[in-house]
Amino acid sequence: MSALLLKPWVGLFLLVAVLAAGEIWMSHVRYELSLSTQKLQAEKQDVLKQSGQLRLELASLTRPERLRQIAVEKLGMAPPTPMQMVHP
Repeated sequence: MSALLLKPWVGLFLLVAVLAAGEIWMSHVRYELSLSTQKLQAEKQDVLKQSGQLRLELASLTRPERLRQIAVEKLGMAPPTPMQMVHP
């Protein structure tokens, strides 16, 4: 008769053990996801910083004054004369 009384407790014990193991596993998964999120946020900040630097460099390289200087000094270009201009 005592064996019959132990069976419900064994089932309850196993259920509690499985639920506890599940909770521990979920806690571990949440921790790992938190670490991944932090790494991705840091990468995102690095990419945004690099993007800003590249935009600044692009703006500097495409300044009209700089392009005009390169056209004159390196390419030997000059402003068009009135005879070279095409009027619609």
